[in-house]
Amino acid sequence: MFLKSFFGSQSLKDFLNLFFANIFQKFLGLVRELVIAFFLGSSILYANFLLLRVVADFFSQITAGNALKANLLPKFTKLYDQYSDISLIQIFKFSKESSIYLFLISQIIQTFVIFYLQLQNDLLFFIASFILSFSICFNFINAIFLSILQARGLFLRYSYASVSNSLVFTLLVYPLISMFSFIGLAFSRLLGIISMNIAFVKPMRNENIGKEVELKYSDFNFPTLVLGNFANIIIISSRFVSGLDGSNDITFFMYAVVILNAFLTSIISNISTILLRKISIQENKKLMVYSLLISLSIGSLMILTLNFFSLDIIKFVYLRGIFSLSDAQQTSVYLYDLSFGFLLLFVSTILFQPFLSLSIFENKRTRFRLAVSFIVVLLLSSILVLLVPDFSSKERALSVMYISSFAAVVLSVYSYLKYLKYLKHER
Repeated sequence: MFLKSFFGSQSLKDFLNLFFANIFQKFLGLVRELVIAFFLGSSILYANFLLLRVVADFFSQITAGNALKANLLPKFTKLYDQYSDISLIQIFKFSKESSIYLFLISQIIQTFVIFYLQLQNDLLFFIASFILSFSICFNFINAIFLSILQARGLFLRYSYASVSNSLVFTLLVYPLISMFSFIGLAFSRLLGIISMNIAFVKPMRNENIGKEVELKYSDFNFPTLVLGNFANIIIISSRFVSGLDGSNDITFFMYAVVILNAFLTSIISNISTILLRKISIQENKKLMVYSLLISLSIGSLMILTLNFFSLDIIKFVYLRGIFSLSDAQQTSVYLYDLSFGFLLLFVSTILFQPFLSLSIFENKRTRFRLAVSFIVVLLLSSILVLLVPDFSSKERALSVMYISSFAAVVLSVYSYLKYLKYLKHER
């Protein structure tokens, strides 16, 4: 009965809108990766850029995507459930002011990284760091208003916005990267983000009547930022560890993660978004169970497929230009070995959503303990693997991925038990 109602429900329509938009984005992402592999391959220059981009990616993940959504989606879902019209004037003001601070902080950290790593062609990397900092600012503003679209249930419009960003990025990446190398790659991404802002975020300025809503820094609960984006934090940390020895292993790691992320973002993240919105309004244990079963099934099928076809997939996707057969072989090993960690990420992503749907003030201490536990495990695993002299960069990256992902599952199970306890107490 539940399945019958689900397949005819708005939840399925919302999922399909998000799913097909993500599939198209993954196709565009594949095109971009082909261009990157063709021109940059596994070069040390690209490896150094990926290492520098760890800083920008960390800021982007903390201030956008799942982390920001976990903070804002329950808040705005409840607001739009209560009021028909909401004024977004103060939201625009807050996002602009905050983006300035983000730019300055990210630029200072990236400058420190450039000096610390003593990167060659440092002027080029300084230019890239400025472009990446601007990308963080605009991405933060976009993420706030895209979260509002999701809270209103406008998943189709959200999908169009996401696709427009990816489409502009893809159209520009070939000419820009062919002329300016990795600088062109960074700049094409920035132009994609700006195009989304102009087409979809700027028109929301007209929504200036109704309930006046403000955003404050207290709305961005740090433990929620961590728990809502734990998967990407694990991936970024593992990537950073893989590139610390100055080798090009980080490029193989990154090429493999692009493929695995297609499963995480196009299916699992969409399921978790709909789940979070639904249970923010009303408890729904059946939807939770089905979401978890779907995630487990997809993850298991992914591992089985990669066990037999990982090299074939990498050769089909990347083997062209300066990307060699040796590069393909090393990337395929990363692809299969990382897939087990991604299965754990799938499970924990779903299990965290019910807990994140609760008000921050209802479980403030528990959120803090969970976030601190996660950070401690991540830091300890990273430090320990770096202290083992015989570990290769690949073994270090995989160790951080496996230890942190397993810890995330344990913490997500604990968070779900806390959620059930809260519901029981409410009754």
